[in-house]
Amino acid sequence: MCSRFENKETGLSIFTKISKEAGVKVVNNAPENIKQINIFPADDILIIKNSEGALEINKKTWGIKFEEKSPLIFNSRIETIKSKTYWNNIFSNNRCLIPATAFYEWVQTDKIKIPNRISLDDFKLFFMAGIFIKIKDNFCASVITTAPNTKIASIHNRMPVILLPEDGIKFLNAGKEEALKQCEPLNDKIGLSIEVADDILTQKQKKELGRE
Repeated sequence: MCSRFENKETGLSIFTKISKEAGVKVVNNAPENIKQINIFPADDILIIKNSEGALEINKKTWGIKFEEKSPLIFNSRIETIKSKTYWNNIFSNNRCLIPATAFYEWVQTDKIKIPNRISLDDFKLFFMAGIFIKIKDNFCASVITTAPNTKIASIHNRMPVILLPEDGIKFLNAGKEEALKQCEPLNDKIGLSIEVADDILTQKQKKELGRE
């Protein structure tokens, strides 16, 4: 599961990085004043998608909501994408990358849950696999989740599909079956750092940890 994440990169910094590696035109339409830490479902987020032969960086709302009273689908299980025709079609036609520098998972202590920041040791920027659709006049996106790798399994039973920078463009350009094969738990050989997320702790959490 991924219910909060961090992206301290901007549209410009992402544009600079992927322009060197993509081998195609990259268009940056990202706003500058977008939230960077403790990003919630229903917040605006950055995504990267194919657009008329180029890669486009733009914003979308995090979470798919079909009707006013329907649930917000901010995570999409890869198992559902594989088994349900509707979601399978969206995956075929509307894949995207969601840039991130970390994601959060909460770990239960004796009294409260503490947010942990999870990042990749050797990659400041990585991508979460995603899908997007347009509902009325709103473009919205959802993070694809999968089973956890060994390290994440100790704190949660799901994790986002994480793609390294070199694999992200392949995910967008691949055929459906090849892209589905990429939606696996992160390889255990890739180093992960899991640490208390000091910058989003509440006062109650700081007190529990003795960090007031």
